[in-house]
Amino acid sequence: MNKLFLFSLLFLLLACESKNPEYEANLSTHKQLVTELNAFYSNPDSASLDISDFFTDDFLFYYFPAGYPKGVEASKSEYFEILQNLKNSGFVIKIGHSIYLPGIDEHTHKVDGSIRLYYGATVRKENSVALSAYRTINFENGKISGIWEWADYGGLTKQLYD
Repeated sequence: MNKLFLFSLLFLLLACESKNPEYEANLSTHKQLVTELNAFYSNPDSASLDISDFFTDDFLFYYFPAGYPKGVEASKSEYFEILQNLKNSGFVIKIGHSIYLPGIDEHTHKVDGSIRLYYGATVRKENSVALSAYRTINFENGKISGIWEWADYGGLTKQLYD
């Protein structure tokens, strides 16, 4: 009886361990993007950011500053312009520790290949400030189609210039 119970328990545990190949591929894509972004901001000689292949043509970025409870939307070109302007303004950004988790479809609540990400970044201009943020990242055909990001941008700005 004990052997049957242990075998059943082992079988159940092994059956629950299932990798989502779509999530794993999307995770790899996002980690490559982070590597590109870190290299861009850390290298003073890098003049332009070429990351377009990571994103769908209709990509949207949403961020949630104070006073905008529904968020602010940026198109792909606007998002790239924001990233480029940060570099041109002398900001150095390094994305550090990251905790990646599988995301779920907002309607079915099933794992869908999207990513939830808790991460820390260091942002430097006159001062260096550690920033914690959360984002959800959606994908279509292996490319990033949307990012929703929550971070304390106001606090970051205040600390950078104090």
